[in-house]
Amino acid sequence: MNEPLSEAEKIQWEWLKNHPIQDKDQELKAADATPKRTLKGSRGKHMRRSPSAWEFPLPEEEIDLHGYVSGEAVAAVENLMDGMEKAGLHILRIIHGGGNPGYGNVKHIIDRSCRTLWKNRIIFYRTEPDNAGSSILKLGNAPQAAVIPRKKKK
Repeated sequence: MNEPLSEAEKIQWEWLKNHPIQDKDQELKAADATPKRTLKGSRGKHMRRSPSAWEFPLPEEEIDLHGYVSGEAVAAVENLMDGMEKAGLHILRIIHGGGNPGYGNVKHIIDRSCRTLWKNRIIFYRTEPDNAGSSILKLGNAPQAAVIPRKKKK
């Protein structure tokens, strides 16, 4: 075993001396164990909140509109909203997908229906921040616009 090292083995031995073996798993575990700083509180008036930090209500009911055409999707959501109101539920997740041209743009028709047909039934409607393929809708009586009396002409 005490044979002299060849020239290639000497080079390899020198390289191993200069580059010791590291336990990278141990370093990663130590890095994970250190507490991470969380961003809370004031972060400056010009900084925007991260979409993942938005506070959305948890849905009480969910409907998946994949495979529906626009008219069917509106009817299905309206039917579910009627049932939710009777059951006393208020928060609905609508899974509409990103929009398949073959079926028509279901998201577009649901957005438009929320602004027009259901505007008196909906308090809140937004696309989820981390999932553009679904939206959150909150049922309730939408606030009515304040009526400002006109001044009478003299």
